[in-house]
Amino acid sequence: MKSNLQGLIAGVLIGATVTGGVVFATTGTKTIEVLYNNIKVYKDNVLCELKDANGNTVEPFIYNGTTYMPVRGTANLAGMDVSWDGATQSVYLWDEIPQYETFLMDVCPPYAGNVYIDDFKMAGKLYSGFSLDRGDYSLFNLNGKYTSLNMTVGPVDGYCGIDDEATIKIILDNKTVKTFDMKVTDYPTLISVPLNNALQMRIEYQSDYNTTRIGFGNITLK
Repeated sequence: MKSNLQGLIAGVLIGATVTGGVVFATTGTKTIEVLYNNIKVYKDNVLCELKDANGNTVEPFIYNGTTYMPVRGTANLAGMDVSWDGATQSVYLWDEIPQYETFLMDVCPPYAGNVYIDDFKMAGKLYSGFSLDRGDYSLFNLNGKYTSLNMTVGPVDGYCGIDDEATIKIILDNKTVKTFDMKVTDYPTLISVPLNNALQMRIEYQSDYNTTRIGFGNITLK
C-alpha cells in the first residue's frame, strides 16, 4: 500500500506514528527549541540505529511533549521502504519489504575465519547468522553487488562473562568503516552499514576477555 503524506516535513515522523491522508497546509520556516536527551529506540528489545538517506545516524528529539523520529529510519524498522518527492513535497511509504533485500548467508556466506554458522539466541530471541569468539574474524566476498547491510549484533546467550567488553570492527576493502563497543549487559543492537558496492567485507571481534561470544543475526543486504 502506498501512502502519500502530503506536506509532511521530510525526515520527521510526528509522534512516531504515520497517519495516511492527512494534509498539512502550513508552509515556510519557524525556529523552534527542541530537547535532545540521548533517546533510544528499541524494536523487540533490540536497540536500533535510525539512519537518514546518507546512512548517518539521526537522533529522535522532543518538542512540546511529543517525540519526533526520522521517517526513513522508523519506516525501515517497520519493514517499509520510503522515498521523498521534492517536486510535490511528499513522502511515500510502502508496506512491503523490497524484493531486492537479500540474506547475506544465502548469497555470500563467510569463506574464511573461525566462524560458528548456526542459529543462536540473544536476549532470549532466536536469530540466524553466525557468531565469533574473541580474536576471531569472518571474510565475505560481496563482489561489488550491494549498497547497504543491516544486522543485529549482541552477546550470545550462554556464552557471556560477567564484565566482558567487546570491540567490533567492520572493514570494507581494507578500510575500517565502522567500529563499536559492546558490553555483555547490552541488548542486541540493530546495526546499519553502508557497503558502497565494496568487493570484500571483514568483520572482527576484539576483546581483552575470552568468555563472550558475539552473534551477528538476521543479516540482510540491499
